[in-house]
Amino acid sequence: MKSVVLVCCLYFAFAVSSAQGHSLESLEKQLGSTEKYFQSIDKKAPEFSLQDADGNTVRLSDMRGKVVVLNFVYTSCPDVCPLHSERISEIQGMINSSPMRDLVQFVTITTDPKTDTPEIMREFGAINGLDPQNWMFLTSGQDRLEDTRALVEQFGHKFSPEGDGYQVHSVVTHIIDREGRWRANFHGLKFQPTNLVVFVNALTNAAHGPDHAEEPNLWQKLKNLF
Repeated sequence: MKSVVLVCCLYFAFAVSSAQGHSLESLEKQLGSTEKYFQSIDKKAPEFSLQDADGNTVRLSDMRGKVVVLNFVYTSCPDVCPLHSERISEIQGMINSSPMRDLVQFVTITTDPKTDTPEIMREFGAINGLDPQNWMFLTSGQDRLEDTRALVEQFGHKFSPEGDGYQVHSVVTHIIDREGRWRANFHGLKFQPTNLVVFVNALTNAAHGPDHAEEPNLWQKLKNLF
């Protein structure tokens, strides 16, 4: 029953914001006061040119017109990376049960391109319940090991390789809008997934035109239903 209500709410949010506009500034203010793990950002996202598991080149610029939900993991991580992937899968399930599915691209980038071979990358999505329809796993490739570290740091992560293949890096879910601008971070794993989904919904509609009059009650009504 809860999942049915959630899907209906997301359809409602999409329809209302498409028809009337959604005050992104108002939403950011509300998230800033109610979601302690939300960080508002507004600057050009770091460009990248990476490879998918089949060796195809993928650039951030290829994703213009879609909201990008991006995170970094390495597959041999024993603790937070599996939990982060689980959270991304949960969010993807919520988004893909709504009209936003075709407007959102999920991107996971490995921080360990030496170990995360194409074979391992191909298995990762199925193991973690990620839908390849709008999710991809990217790598710099074994001949460009430093490129991944540089990209991680451009996205504001601390990156510290340790012995035995372990790494220490921040856990952050990055949100990039349809114009390629980095709009938000959701830090750690304790943020409310519905907050991220509502924020992504606002971004999917932000490109359709200027904000209209604020609707402070819409976001709160949706939050109360989740």
